[in-house]
Amino acid sequence: MTGAGEEARRAYGSLTSQQQSALDLAASTQGVGVLQLMEIAGWQVARWLFATVAGRPARILVVAGHGNNAGDGLVAARHLLTWGFPVEIALVADPERLGELAALHLGAVRTLGAAVTSVPDGRLPSALLESAEIVVDALLGTGVRGDPRPAQAEAISRLPAGRTHAIDVPSGLDATTGTPGTPTVHALRTCTLAAMKAGLWTEPGRRHAGQITVADIGMPASAWAAAGLTPPVLIRGGELLTIPTDTGQPMAPSPP
Repeated sequence: MTGAGEEARRAYGSLTSQQQSALDLAASTQGVGVLQLMEIAGWQVARWLFATVAGRPARILVVAGHGNNAGDGLVAARHLLTWGFPVEIALVADPERLGELAALHLGAVRTLGAAVTSVPDGRLPSALLESAEIVVDALLGTGVRGDPRPAQAEAISRLPAGRTHAIDVPSGLDATTGTPGTPTVHALRTCTLAAMKAGLWTEPGRRHAGQITVADIGMPASAWAAAGLTPPVLIRGGELLTIPTDTGQPMAPSPP
């Protein structure tokens, strides 16, 4: 994946952290706010996980932080609960200090009956991790710089590499440079949103992300234009596209 060609970058995108922030802001000015994008993002993550287990109701643990990445994970949890999946939430944050949208979605999954365990120090119980067939990394998003904070670092160090599925980027990874913080999640699979992130094209990014799928989340064409960016050619039509390992010809979409 190192030195991905221009064809692959045109097909799937290559957003830096700053560009992702500019794109989100532009979408808001075009009438599509974070709440709307988060709902689609969580829906796509849920579809991706559903396809991963071929619809079998596997036990899922969503490990959530306090920001928008957590919100994406909590929306995914809500849809999975609706589809009959046993879902639990491990909240690596003080519930009273969650971001507004994360708090909104946490309330929704609680109302639907999801068990929520608060672990603000990041010391995820072994029993909780061991009981989950899939662990969802919804801790940190594309805005991370440097090493994670202590509680987040503690949680990251406990996530099982062979069962962890990351949202957007593996927590601890710099989305722009692909530089891993200490520690950084080692994911089996990653579902990145709207477009590939520049850091995921690098060798360290690929090593930490595992198999990468890019999900269309309905980012308006006018937002790409307003941010001075070119949308990826293939990320449209609600697709979930798996990145080819050799960055050659695009692979077929993941199953719906």
